[in-house]
Amino acid sequence: MPIGYLDVPAGADRKKKEALVKAMYDAMHEAYPFPDDTRIFLREWPLDSVSQNGQLGSEPARPVFVVHVPQDANIDAKRRMLAGLNAAVADAYQLPDFAIFLHEHSLDTVVINGGILADDQQRVEDQRDAYR
Repeated sequence: MPIGYLDVPAGADRKKKEALVKAMYDAMHEAYPFPDDTRIFLREWPLDSVSQNGQLGSEPARPVFVVHVPQDANIDAKRRMLAGLNAAVADAYQLPDFAIFLHEHSLDTVVINGGILADDQQRVEDQRDAYR
C-alpha cells in the first residue's frame, strides 16, 4: 500500500520516467509486498516555481519523495528499499540532496473504501505475515 509523491524538476522524458517508476516500484514492493497496490505520483516543478534557501528559480528542484507506508516492515527490507529509491532517482535526475520521508501508518489510521483496515482481521494477519 505504499503511496508516494515524488517532487522533481520538470523535463524528464517519458522513457526515463517509466524506468524511474518501475525501479521505485521494485524497491518498495520488496519491503511492502502486501497488498500489491503501490502508487507513485510524479509532481514536476518548473524552475520558476521552486524556491530553495530563499532563492526563487536559482536551481532545479532537489528531489523529495514522501511516501505513506504501513508500519512494521522489516528494517533490513526498508534499508534496501531506501537504497533502491535513492539509486533510481539519482539515475533519473543526477541531482544532489535527495530526501526521502517515510510516513508510517498503523492499520487503525488508514481507511480504504470507507472501512478502517484494522477492522479486517484477515488483512491484519496477512500484513503481519508479509512484513515479517
